[in-house]
Amino acid sequence: MRIALVAPLLESVPPKKYGGTEWIVYYIAHEMGKRGHTVDLYASGDSKKESGYNLIPLSLKNMRSVEKVMSQNMQESIKTIILSDLVKVISEKNYDIVHNHIGWRFLLFSSFLNSHLLTTHHSLFEYEVQNFAFRHYKNNAFVSISNNQRKGVEDLPFVATIYNGIDESLFPFQPFKRGEHKHMAFLARMNHEKGAIEAAQVAMQTQHELRLGCKVDPVDKKYYQEFKSTIDTKFIKVLGEVGNKDRLNLLSNARCLLAPINWEEPFGLMFIEALACGTPVIAFARGAAPEIVLDGLTGYLVNHSEEMRRGDYVTKAVGVKGLSEAIKKIYLLSDREYSEMRLRCRWHFEKNFTSIKMADGYEAVYKELIKKNKK
Repeated sequence: MRIALVAPLLESVPPKKYGGTEWIVYYIAHEMGKRGHTVDLYASGDSKKESGYNLIPLSLKNMRSVEKVMSQNMQESIKTIILSDLVKVISEKNYDIVHNHIGWRFLLFSSFLNSHLLTTHHSLFEYEVQNFAFRHYKNNAFVSISNNQRKGVEDLPFVATIYNGIDESLFPFQPFKRGEHKHMAFLARMNHEKGAIEAAQVAMQTQHELRLGCKVDPVDKKYYQEFKSTIDTKFIKVLGEVGNKDRLNLLSNARCLLAPINWEEPFGLMFIEALACGTPVIAFARGAAPEIVLDGLTGYLVNHSEEMRRGDYVTKAVGVKGLSEAIKKIYLLSDREYSEMRLRCRWHFEKNFTSIKMADGYEAVYKELIKKNKK
């Protein structure tokens, strides 16, 4: 197959530090290339080049690298101009599949394409303007990254749910070692949606160390100031934005990943990165978390509130109190019980969330779309 992958320009593919969608696009390009498909990756010019795919640069650098010297409005203008030029280039090539990872704006130009168009939306279907566009172009195919992501837009023509996957070799299993795995890990942006303040509250309540690998975007600086005013530095260590090596170290050596998400997270790569390392996950049962975490087996799910009950979980308390209760449970596990939980985490990851399994899913969808057109 001849495949075009259209990646966001916000980060390089893969990203140097924080980034989710760009990792997924990279894994798809890498895996499809290994399988003998011809893959063109449309991304920023500072993205990784490999023999398995052709990198076609849309800009010299990713937008994140120039955001300090370029206004948001100017960035949007440049992205729109690039998008227009991109569609012209793609329309002149005979691709079997064009896989869109940049959302609704690309669909506006879909009538100019002569290839099958597949869209994977990597965020919530929450904005009226984007959902109007998605529904207007319902003649195209969509893939959801979790079943929960489909809520509110069940009428879109989803052809599959394909869970995100990561390269298992980049996240080696870390077996239990007595005397280690003492800290809790938090890996996300520093904002309300990711629940950094709630994570800090849990650390202070349980008196277990919390290490935060977090990115602070300009729009989240006010939240970060609020965070700093509420924490006890005795139990909390802010590492800042972490690169690949530091992220692996943070997760592998943690007792658990703490994820007090305050939104309907459509997936959450940090969940499966932790599971791959063998690190259990303790999270609010929102978004895709109940589809990823096996309650009591690979961590603990906690209902966000009485009004947002998603299940009858091992931990009965809700909110921050419930998270603290779950943390106490995981620290009270015997060495044998905790070692077995880490093994289950890796097993669950290998069965469901590898980049190979994800690529299997997309390859099957690509073939089915092509087959339908030939009928």
